[in-house]
Amino acid sequence: MPQNPPTKSVVKKRQRDPVQTKALILAAAMDEFSRLGLGGARIDGIAAKAGVNKRLIYGYFNSKDDLFQAVLEDIYTDVRTAEAG
Repeated sequence: MPQNPPTKSVVKKRQRDPVQTKALILAAAMDEFSRLGLGGARIDGIAAKAGVNKRLIYGYFNSKDDLFQAVLEDIYTDVRTAEAG
């Protein structure tokens, strides 16, 4: 009886989208910082919520403090846009 050849596993490469990835990180960070504050928030938690690894967060934002600043700037931009509209 002939055997079937081994099947190759199909690995889908994830499409890279830096804009969407940064938006996911910022949204997860905003949630984490708003619930736990700067001192209580953890990059591990943010990474898990955003579905990325910690190294990617540090690649985009360098440090937890820089990520916190980016979240504050994002919120400030939203407020200024709402005031102007």
